[in-house]
Amino acid sequence: MEKIRVLIADDHQILLDGLKAIITKDRMLTVLGTASNGLEVLEFLKNESVDVLLLDLQMPVMDGLETTMHVKKSFPDIKIIMLTTNDEGSIITSLFKAGAIGYLLKNASKEYLIQGIKDGYSGKKVLSSHLTGKMIDSLTDNPKVKKGNIPKITNREIEVIKLIAQEFTTQEIADTLFVSTNTVATHKRNLFTKMDVKNSVGMVKKAVDWELI
Repeated sequence: MEKIRVLIADDHQILLDGLKAIITKDRMLTVLGTASNGLEVLEFLKNESVDVLLLDLQMPVMDGLETTMHVKKSFPDIKIIMLTTNDEGSIITSLFKAGAIGYLLKNASKEYLIQGIKDGYSGKKVLSSHLTGKMIDSLTDNPKVKKGNIPKITNREIEVIKLIAQEFTTQEIADTLFVSTNTVATHKRNLFTKMDVKNSVGMVKKAVDWELI
């Protein structure tokens, strides 16, 4: 029987080592490699066939959301399971919409993780049990922010946010706006700082809350 081929992406080496040790103990699973950010994931996938991608949400260079969109576009058969500490309902919903098949928290048991990988590989949706309620709440919550508390967001930055919300990649945003990918990356960094968020998912959520898009 062929083993399920797994790629793990996380920017903490000690966690990568621990996950690899846990996963390889199961006779049905094998870890083909590890990556510390989304760009490394994409480079790895150019040369190796992977069944399941175990992906962190908050990574440098390219976060989990953007990585998910790139992977599903170029390698649609790969099953993506998020493994993160973030349990915010709106982020979970956004990741599933982007193409992830699972969302597990890093405090999950070894047994739950292993079974989650197997279930995800077979096409089943995987979700830590208590997160269902958070997803439902995120669909009904609509917090409002006073206009005076919103930082100045330029028209070009709003264009970038709208394209990210439409699941455009950094390259696609650059092509649409006729700018370089470095310029797009600069806009994103500035928006992360202005909006006090850590990733693209948080940016889009806050833009919706602020009625910017």
